[in-house]
Amino acid sequence: MKKIYETEPFACAYLNSEIDDAEYRIACGMRETARFIPLEIEKNTFFAGIDRTEPFAFYYKFGRGIFEESEVFEQKIKKFPYLAEELKELYEAIHPLNTVNMVNDSFTEHEKKLCAQIPLDGKDIKTCWGGTWGGHSNPDYRMLLRLGTNGLRERIAVGRKMNCGNDIFYDSLSIALDALDILGERAFEQAKKCGNERLARAFSVIPKNSPRDFFEACQMFKIVFEFDGIDSPGRFDYFMDDYCKTASHDERMECLRELWQFFKATRTWNLCLGGSDEKGNYFTNPLTYEVLEVAREYKYDTPNITLRVSNNTPEDVWKSAAQTLATGIGMPAIYNDECVCPALEELGIKPVDSHNYCMNGCNQIDIFGKSHMGLEDGEVCLAKCLDLTLHNGKCGLSGEMLGIETGDAESFESYEEFFAAYKKQVEYITDCALKMSEKAQRIYAEFAPNPLRSNLIIGCVESGLDYKNGGPVYNHGQILTEGIADTVDSLAAVKHFVYDTGKYTLRQVIDALDRNFVGYDELFSDLSRYKKFGNDIPEVDEICTAVIEHFYGYLHTKRTFRGGIYGGGCSTFGRAAHYGGGTGALPNGKKKESDLLADSIGAVPGCDTNGPTALLNSVAKEPQHLAVSGNVMQLKFTKDLFKQEKGQAGFIALAKTYFKKGGQQLSVSVVSTDELRDAQIHPELHGDLIVRVGGYSDYFVRLSKGLQNNIIARTEIAL
Repeated sequence: MKKIYETEPFACAYLNSEIDDAEYRIACGMRETARFIPLEIEKNTFFAGIDRTEPFAFYYKFGRGIFEESEVFEQKIKKFPYLAEELKELYEAIHPLNTVNMVNDSFTEHEKKLCAQIPLDGKDIKTCWGGTWGGHSNPDYRMLLRLGTNGLRERIAVGRKMNCGNDIFYDSLSIALDALDILGERAFEQAKKCGNERLARAFSVIPKNSPRDFFEACQMFKIVFEFDGIDSPGRFDYFMDDYCKTASHDERMECLRELWQFFKATRTWNLCLGGSDEKGNYFTNPLTYEVLEVAREYKYDTPNITLRVSNNTPEDVWKSAAQTLATGIGMPAIYNDECVCPALEELGIKPVDSHNYCMNGCNQIDIFGKSHMGLEDGEVCLAKCLDLTLHNGKCGLSGEMLGIETGDAESFESYEEFFAAYKKQVEYITDCALKMSEKAQRIYAEFAPNPLRSNLIIGCVESGLDYKNGGPVYNHGQILTEGIADTVDSLAAVKHFVYDTGKYTLRQVIDALDRNFVGYDELFSDLSRYKKFGNDIPEVDEICTAVIEHFYGYLHTKRTFRGGIYGGGCSTFGRAAHYGGGTGALPNGKKKESDLLADSIGAVPGCDTNGPTALLNSVAKEPQHLAVSGNVMQLKFTKDLFKQEKGQAGFIALAKTYFKKGGQQLSVSVVSTDELRDAQIHPELHGDLIVRVGGYSDYFVRLSKGLQNNIIARTEIAL
């Protein structure tokens, strides 16, 4: 019969640790998890992995800290009735340590209302959030492969001498490496026992020592990546470069195909390709092309592939990217080094490191192996902030006081006064998100440190500080935003109809919004048909610049608990429709029941009517050099266009022009609007239809109706 420590090794080791220190306890939990977690190795197994068919009820994960799976706990009570009392005792001891619960419990009632943990008037209304997610990061797999755990232990020894008296921290890091070694030893014995000679040969060397070939490098990456919690591979072609050179194309493709099945099964996040160095040289190797080739072959929605480009990107790389986009998987997302690197350098990141950026999660920016950049620390809906401004701090849907008093409608004698009130509202809500984020950062640092990642993120061993407590070289933060274009269009309409022409008073506009435009047909027609962002209209684009400069600039004045500076970006994930439904009627013509909201830094879906060049001209005027997180720009192209080489060339030319004008990123869906509409009606016929959402790809039929409507409404580009 199974014993309790075999059934729940993390919880038992954590609670029975001889040293009362969170980092040490978590490291002990990791080590015991490695002893008992089932491994998938049979005679014909290609890559060894972790068998998750019988998960643990209590464990640690990079983005959530310590937590329990209630359903798994209940299942184990039924499966192992003789362990029921011991399992219940574990639950009682671990549940108070649940990191996410600790974070949520730290929020005030007002903060819970802002992040929709408390419904308002029976409605799910979200204004902002902060800190409820522990954040992604990109461990330095290049260092792991080059040093092995033996080399990492040598780093610990050096760090211990540099920071005398911090032995518990370094002991914790060493124990976390024990976990990797135990996995390797178990894999070796299991492979040898079942007759898998290739895996036995590999694990006779890894992870203690550097791999000898491409297969072993992929295996070592995979098992550590999986044990670490399945985050983002980061600069895959870069850190595999040493091994890529010694393998044939067929050998590499064989490994990539196996990895691709693993990535799909585990919903792996972001894999980054290419990129320039600080001298302008562009990095590429055969893997850059082969990853794109495998993506074309399988047409999966994951991993989320990012391609970095610069002025010196070879034309063949662009062509390969366009061919992959033509499959309709929405990948790769394309990032512009000429915009991203200067933005990072404004935060004090050295050029040699700014050019070593990669993407994480959906598409947030990280420094490979050297940072904890939040990813994500929080988010603010600018459209909701405008809703609060129009109602003097109250929610336009529930009437709840969510913001601060910034003045009644009659008090604003000019557009400048109204815009100043809006900025005060944004700053207040942003401060609320930052306070929530800081609480979470402190809790994660104290109660949920990560000794495994502290081994794999440069700066932690050197400083003697945990990955979550200021250890990495860079500890900046990222607060995202939603509803940019909705805000801009609304401000433009208010400026024109209220303050420039005087056709309506602000009170009339607000009364119309409160009544959802019922009885205000002419006013609704005027507002909804007025000039919209995304059409290369100077006076509207100027408002957008002011909105972005204010929000991103304000964030740059704030510091993280970890010891960095906050920055902004726009990566909406799947939340745009949620925010739309929680934002009342707006002066751009949005009605209360509508969940349509801008899902990128571009136009409100369907409001860009002057073509793709005009759209990108507007977006390029935004101060994107201030964006240090993913600044997503969504585009939707027809399938017919991308079927043709001429159409792909047209897209490449459009993208290059946009990037030369200062654009940061492009996310592309290649799909028919008619097909999307049919998929809403007949989802059973379109199970493999993939679309780009808010920085990631997903199957269309899985999305909520609101998100589906948002994607359908995007303007279809035929060039």
